[in-house]
Amino acid sequence: MPLPLSPPLLTNSANGFARNCSSNLLTPKNQLSWCSGSRKHSVENKQRSGRLRTFSERDERWIVRQVQINPRTSAVKSTLKCKSRFRKSVNPETVRNVLRKHKYHGRVARRKHYISKANRKARLAFAKMYVKQLTEFWENVIFVDESKSNIFRSDGKQNVWHTPNTALHIKNVRPAVKYGGGNQLVWGCMASSGVWHLDFIDGTTNKYVCLP
Repeated sequence: MPLPLSPPLLTNSANGFARNCSSNLLTPKNQLSWCSGSRKHSVENKQRSGRLRTFSERDERWIVRQVQINPRTSAVKSTLKCKSRFRKSVNPETVRNVLRKHKYHGRVARRKHYISKANRKARLAFAKMYVKQLTEFWENVIFVDESKSNIFRSDGKQNVWHTPNTALHIKNVRPAVKYGGGNQLVWGCMASSGVWHLDFIDGTTNKYVCLP
């Protein structure tokens, strides 16, 4: 039969000896914890395990929304905005963790030819104009294009993996020659009848040079 819960036993239970008191009193530990809390007459939070989260779910949504508005913003700038808005001083890595949690990762932006808003509209209108043309129409169309080829390797950015202090090793550097080594511009065209041969162009080109 359970024994009456005296104040000393409840005090020992509140101080972390609930398991021992439970076996001595033949009373469930949960009941001891509940009685101990009711005797304190307090609604303050009990000590928890682990550190509390820095940002609430609402704060995290605000951080993600700032990145959606401007994907080029840095974690440092987002940290300063959080300090101004939430009055919280955090490390930029905390902001990065929030973004990674919502599937946002920092990556190098891909290069793509710039197309202005006006040209995007013009290209879309052009595509809609000819999308339903018959086969006979396309038999009278010639597609032309030109391309530049470097004589001595690519002139774009190249990435390498190397250990510290080995950036200037032969296998880790990109060879370069004076004046870039030169390049060659080629021109070609194709139609429904077949592919035309390549033409090598010296200097610049315009619409009159491109006419077959």
